[in-house]
Amino acid sequence: MIYERQSYVSGSMCDCKLRLSILAADGIVENAVTELMGDLGIDGIVAMEKYKAMWLIAKNNICFVRRPSWREEFTVKCYISSYSVVKLNIDTIAESKTGEVLLKARTELAAIDLESGKIRKAESVGFLPEMAHETETSGLDFSRFPKTGTEHEETIKVRSTSLDYCYHTNNIEYVRFMLNTYDIGFIKTHEPERLEIHYCSQSFEGEALDIEKLAMDDGDLFKIVRDGTEITACKIKWSEE
Repeated sequence: MIYERQSYVSGSMCDCKLRLSILAADGIVENAVTELMGDLGIDGIVAMEKYKAMWLIAKNNICFVRRPSWREEFTVKCYISSYSVVKLNIDTIAESKTGEVLLKARTELAAIDLESGKIRKAESVGFLPEMAHETETSGLDFSRFPKTGTEHEETIKVRSTSLDYCYHTNNIEYVRFMLNTYDIGFIKTHEPERLEIHYCSQSFEGEALDIEKLAMDDGDLFKIVRDGTEITACKIKWSEE
């Protein structure tokens, strides 16, 4: 099955350059994944109510080809491109009205048991092999990040508006925390090429999170850490305009 939706860049989705913001792009990808799973009848709500499990995003890799501008129309397509016993890979593509690829992404999902916290087999949470459309988009393989080298940038506190329906910090909020380490001068003069984020654990309201950062030749490496435990790791690659 391929989920498909028509959309356009609304005002709230724009950054300071009137282009689709990184946060809005992340939201488009996560919403497409959620709606695809909903159409398949195996979304997070069904997983909790029917299977006593929860789908979690383990990794997300977004490649920006050309960020669309304010009011520009585009089509979002999303499908399960591959799967293993315990994980699903879901590819999302946003295309212009002429078929130009604007962004492409791969999201890795895994299900955990609500009682034991252990990873569940995908088929035990309603997934069936025939749900997959096994055509992988090129250039979206996940990376291995360096384990050390990042240095403390700032510390933030998780607030109530950063929580999702499970009372965990929303995935997109981690991206916001990291983007806020850049000043507006940098944002105005640089264009994102790729954002890859790995979610390692959860955080909750009131917790203090340390944002660590390391400038590398192929992008900026971030780690979000709580009391020495890595919550999230991310690499953002930029090009100078």
